[in-house]
Amino acid sequence: MVAKRAHHPMHIKRRTRGSSNEISFSVLDAAREARDAEERDRREGGSGGPSLFTLGKGKKPRPTPVKGQSIVLSGEAPASPSASSSAVDRKMRGIVPVFVVVCALLVITLVGGQALMSMREQQKSLLDTLNDQVDIIKSCDESLLPFDELVIEQCDAKRLSPSATGDAAPSAEALNEGYRAVVAEIAPMRAQLEDSIASMETLQSSLSDNDDKEAASQVVTAARSRLNMLDAGVSIIEESMMATEAFLKARSGWNAVINADAAIREATALAEEMSKENILASQAKGNEALAFLEEAQQDFSQAEAAYLSLDLAAFKAYVAKRIESQQAALAADEAYLSRNKEELEAQNSRYNALEEEAAALAQELGEDDPEQIVALRFYKEIEADQGAYEAERLKAGNADAFLREYLGTAS
Repeated sequence: MVAKRAHHPMHIKRRTRGSSNEISFSVLDAAREARDAEERDRREGGSGGPSLFTLGKGKKPRPTPVKGQSIVLSGEAPASPSASSSAVDRKMRGIVPVFVVVCALLVITLVGGQALMSMREQQKSLLDTLNDQVDIIKSCDESLLPFDELVIEQCDAKRLSPSATGDAAPSAEALNEGYRAVVAEIAPMRAQLEDSIASMETLQSSLSDNDDKEAASQVVTAARSRLNMLDAGVSIIEESMMATEAFLKARSGWNAVINADAAIREATALAEEMSKENILASQAKGNEALAFLEEAQQDFSQAEAAYLSLDLAAFKAYVAKRIESQQAALAADEAYLSRNKEELEAQNSRYNALEEEAAALAQELGEDDPEQIVALRFYKEIEADQGAYEAERLKAGNADAFLREYLGTAS
């Protein structure tokens, strides 16, 4: 470059101050400096942005954008494509987590709402089922209550007692009638209670809430306790039906023995002053006593037949001996009327011997009358069933109380 400039015909030499060449050089320098300043200002002012200066009163025309340069409004700095893309990425990265959180909250809310609705529907279904089963139990109670009254009446210790006389005396007919009134409802009642138990046991397996499980369990308890009450109650009533008939027969037989003894005493008293009239009167009383004794024997046998676990053999033996002795007394009366002295003495001796034997048998009877023996036997036989009945009755009442509170609170 230097070599070329040394031989160029337009080369300006040194020491040319004040000449035309010097002026031209200065002008060129000024122009060059102005151009360089403008170029520096353009570089320092931004990437292809508009000039900060204006010419005259008008705005400087916007330069034609070069390739890759954005066209922006006055006062805006143009953004490069990479910068814009980065900004969008940053915005998207901020929006995505928020969107995910919002969606998650919506899903949780939806699922929670559906779960709550499902729980409410399940609770309503449970309450409906419980109410249905409670209604079934209540309908069963319409028949169970008179049944319960009948059972409680049989367990009364005063029912079969010596003091139970007159209107207070037990009646086999009344008992049979009362039992027939409730027995027809027992089979349908049992079927309903069994269905209720099966239904609630099936429901229990699908329940998760402990309170709901307990409520279902209490329905099962209420129904099963009533079933057990039916079982124990029927056993008590059937035992009572047998015992009541035996009790009445035993009482009748013992009363006949007492009446026979009184007639025998009268006959003996009449025979102390022997005369035809007194012997005939004594004979009549003797026949009366014999009829009472035969009646007693029949009543005792019927009592045993009615109540298979009853044993009145000692009373029957005593009555049989008194019958024999009374037959001997009547034979003696007949011998007197026929004036057969030897027969009279033989029959009198026989009578006395039989009466002594009867007295010995009477000592073996103990202090209890036949009717008391029946009563003691009955209350011993129903002891276990009575205990079971009372226990199941209490369980049913407790279950009913729980269900009333649960349904009142849950509804």
